[in-house]
Parts: sequence; structure tokens; C-alpha cells
Amino acid sequence: MPQPDRWDLVFKLDDLAVSEVREAPSPRLQPGEVSLAVERFGLTTNNATYARFSEPGFSYWDAFPGPDGYGRVPVWGFSRVEESRHPDIAVGSRFYGLMPMSSHHVAAPEPTPRGFADTTPSLHYLPPWYWNFQRVGEPGERDDRRAIVRAVYPAVLNLADMLERQAAAGVRSVVVTSASSKVAIGLAERLSSRRAGLAAIGVTSAGNAAFVEGLGLYDKVVSYDALSSLPPTGPVVFVDLTGEAGRQSAVCERLAPELRHTAMVGFTHPDSSIEPPALPGPEPEFFFTPLVEAQTIEQEGADRYHARYTEAEDGFVDSTATWLTIRHAKGPGAVADVFGSLLAGQQPPDVSYVFRS
Repeated sequence: MPQPDRWDLVFKLDDLAVSEVREAPSPRLQPGEVSLAVERFGLTTNNATYARFSEPGFSYWDAFPGPDGYGRVPVWGFSRVEESRHPDIAVGSRFYGLMPMSSHHVAAPEPTPRGFADTTPSLHYLPPWYWNFQRVGEPGERDDRRAIVRAVYPAVLNLADMLERQAAAGVRSVVVTSASSKVAIGLAERLSSRRAGLAAIGVTSAGNAAFVEGLGLYDKVVSYDALSSLPPTGPVVFVDLTGEAGRQSAVCERLAPELRHTAMVGFTHPDSSIEPPALPGPEPEFFFTPLVEAQTIEQEGADRYHARYTEAEDGFVDSTATWLTIRHAKGPGAVADVFGSLLAGQQPPDVSYVFRS
């Protein structure tokens, strides 16, 4: 069947293995609206988290409503204004932001110093982080890697800030689960480059251990089935990216005598759960990057923060060339296939996909 020029990829809400490609009608824009043609977006475990996160009152499925019983998964990527009925948003201008898995996206912009805020009401149950678009230039050599990294790197920078404060208070090591994930790798790289005085210990699956060790960023790498060798070297912070109760409990039990702080950050495991189990040690805290970043910007000022962020992100994006292979794909069928592998936890850590129009 030929692919329509304008399409939406939708997933069945009660069975994510079921997807459909539906033709999307050409919109009749209202005054103040723009139509964005999606140019490219990356797919990572972050998008699988969006699909799994369906708490009452805060479900990512509500950002871009789909037809009855189906939904559109949010993705982060680059788009270009194809049609505009906003006097300050020119046709041809280019932006980075949150969009659905679709060929096009209609936004209602309110210009900001760095781009625009999408005033579409259905988005505003989410923090502003999700509905602000960044103005970007023409495509460059970093764009494919930014399409993978930019959605998660704010977590890296703000986690590193938190850990540096913990180090100043006497913590001597950090244990990070899902050590092969982009957030974990970025965090290890950031701590290494900053010489924060923290030993970074990565916990990963046995199958990914050789890859993680080969990065040369962690002081020690331990597999989940060898947690007895996990060294509780002095006061320690636990950063969990799995969201999986069994792994959370096993790590906390091992670290309990020296555990000073537990940060719940991600949901990389297919069996992850929003609510953590009862864990030994300090009460775990949910590290919600959009709110933490907003507080940081308020404290140090937007210009200073964004300059610091851009420098750090550029460095990490460039460093991924040594270990991350970018593969390109096109069309909603390919998107559905890769998304299925992410949901099943089958995508290798050294490969990511970028989809281009």
C-alpha cells in the first residue's frame, strides 16, 4: 500500500504491539497557527517511557490525542514551517521540539527569545519544557546525533549538578543502573570531565558489560547477576534508570550501609513501574528533569544556563562518534518496527535510529 503524503502513526493503547498508519488530512490553519513538516527525529528508550507512562492525570498519550482507542507517541526532533498564519513565524524557519510520530504537526506559537511556546491547550498539563520549541539553523553535521541526544541530555547535566553537590557534602561514589543508556553514559562522561571526585560505578546486563567497560568512562562495571561484587566505597548515591523493582531492591540492599541518596530517573526496563518498592536506605526521590531544570534556570539565569548547557551538549554529541552508530530509516513502517524493538528492550546500546522525511 502506498504511503500517504501526510500520515499519523498510531498505537493501540491497550496493546502497543498493534500500530496503524493513518492518512492525515491537510489542515485548515486558524489565525496564529503554523504547520510544521517533520524533518527528522530520533527514537530512544525515552520514547518507550512515554508510551508506558500513563498515570491518571499525567499520561503522555494526552499530549497528541489519537483516534478512539489509539494514541500518538511523542518524539523529539527537527521540523520546518511549511505553512504559517502567524505574522512572526516565517515559512521555511526551522525548530526543534516535541511532536507526534507523524509527518506533520500543527502548532499555535507564541514567540519566545529562543523560539516559540506552543499554546495548544492539550499540551499544557505538561511542564513548559515539553511545549517550548527551540529555533535552530539549517541542518548541520551534528543534527542526527542531536536528534538522539538532546531529549535526554538535560537529565545528564542536571544530574551531574546534583551529584557535584553531593560530592561537596561528602559522597564518594555514584552507582548508576542501565549503565549502557544514553543518560548513564552522558553522566559518566560529564563526571569524568569535571573531575568531581566521585567514583562512577555502572550496573548493566551481562550482555552489555563488555560494551560499557569499553567506553572507559566508569571506574567499575558490574552486571546485575554479580551485584555481590558491587563495591560500597564510602558514602554513595544511587541513580536508577531502570524503574524495575527487583533491580532497585537488589542495589539498595547491597548499598544500604553507605547509601546517602536514591534518585529515580528513568524507566528503561520493559517491566518498569512508576512507583518504586519499599527500599532500604533513604526515601527515594523522583528526579523529574523538566522541573529540576526550570529551578536551575531560575537560580542562575537563562543565558548562563543555556550557554553552559550548549557547551556540555556539544562536547557529548561529538564524543558519541566514538561509540554510537546512527542508522537512518524512512517511513512509518520503519518507525513502528524500531519502536517495537525499544519496547522489548532489544535495541543494542551502540546503535540508534534517526528517521528522516
